[in-house]
Amino acid sequence: MTDFAIPDWWRGLTGARLGVDWLDPADWEPAWQHIEESGAMSPEHLDADDELLRKGKLLVGTGPETVRRWTGQRLAAAWFVDPAEPDVLWCAPGGFYPAWLWVPVEPTAAGVRAALGEPFPAPPAARVELTGFVRGFLGLRHLVMVPDVPREEDVPPWETAASDDFVVADGPSLNRYAKIVKFLDPQPWGSAREEDPYPEEFPGDAAVPRLMDHAPVRDGHRLQRLGRVPSMTWRTVHSRSQLSVEVHTREIVCAAVRYRPSPAAHREVVRRINEVHDERFPEDLPLDVLGVLAGWDFGVEEDLARNLDDPDDPDAVGAGLRCLAALWHGDLRRCLELREWAAHPDRAVRANLAMIAHSYGHRFLLQELALAERDPAELAVLEDLLDRSPGPDAFNAFRDDFGGTALFVDEAGDPVWTWEDE
Repeated sequence: MTDFAIPDWWRGLTGARLGVDWLDPADWEPAWQHIEESGAMSPEHLDADDELLRKGKLLVGTGPETVRRWTGQRLAAAWFVDPAEPDVLWCAPGGFYPAWLWVPVEPTAAGVRAALGEPFPAPPAARVELTGFVRGFLGLRHLVMVPDVPREEDVPPWETAASDDFVVADGPSLNRYAKIVKFLDPQPWGSAREEDPYPEEFPGDAAVPRLMDHAPVRDGHRLQRLGRVPSMTWRTVHSRSQLSVEVHTREIVCAAVRYRPSPAAHREVVRRINEVHDERFPEDLPLDVLGVLAGWDFGVEEDLARNLDDPDDPDAVGAGLRCLAALWHGDLRRCLELREWAAHPDRAVRANLAMIAHSYGHRFLLQELALAERDPAELAVLEDLLDRSPGPDAFNAFRDDFGGTALFVDEAGDPVWTWEDE
């Protein structure tokens, strides 16, 4: 039984047809008794925030549900009330959302619909419909980590438990980790596919976990496209955003997100995270995306530009330029700013710019380097690069192994073999 007054709005709201299974007040229970693991990494300060924000709140309803693609997992929204603040309803779009992602809602039918978005979940979208975009720096390839998710016999991969150990985030480890993260649909695709290639239902009569793990490789969806930045992309479960992990210039790891701007009701949540935890996420970033990205350090341009503050530190400048080139990839106006460093006196800085130019096909940058070069031998190398235009890099950035088959395809779809050297 409840030991406080039922909010005045309760009877009217629970009579509306909203797809929510409202609990009898006698069955309301503390939110801390209903902690469902998301599977995503979460730093200690966010775990502490979750505990703080759950305190005093009661679970008062569940639903509607979202079905995670191919797995059959039914993920219900959850609704909470704080007796100390009875005029606010709190929405977790999935019961696995930590409390720092709960949306404060006006306790009306319109408020509930605004918090969920209509329809719920959002419909699938082509890239052109995903008008929001953000890219952040996660770290160097050998330093970006995910929990180790060991395979378990006769256990579907999305139900496997992560161990306490962390491993480098390469293709196999990212693939296993993403399968247990409920914010994501578990099927990744590589840069050879520009659009999400997967149907909503598993193609075939039996959704056998082993086959679902094999299908992306069998159907070529995990392949990388020669000349594009190597990437692995997942669709998020509620907003249908596309979240990519990219490897630039062989070692710069970024996360890139294409998304539809989130409902206005959600933006207060992101503003609070930015203010309380000193983050710089776009305020219109969908909450399911944030649930994944919060597990990593998400560096933005303001953080990385500090490497350029001391032009006499060539190592910092070179690393900073490669990171900024990664963040600016696809934005020609910003990439043109790289020309300002072409006359840097340190050879190592200019070598980094040459690598950037080759990796992204920035012929303008090679030309700028050649114009500024005063060393005859270095100038000859640059002119040779301009004359010969060597082919794109085919480095196996994700350390994938598809059973001995090719990892890359060219523009015609023909297999291309990779460089395995580090």
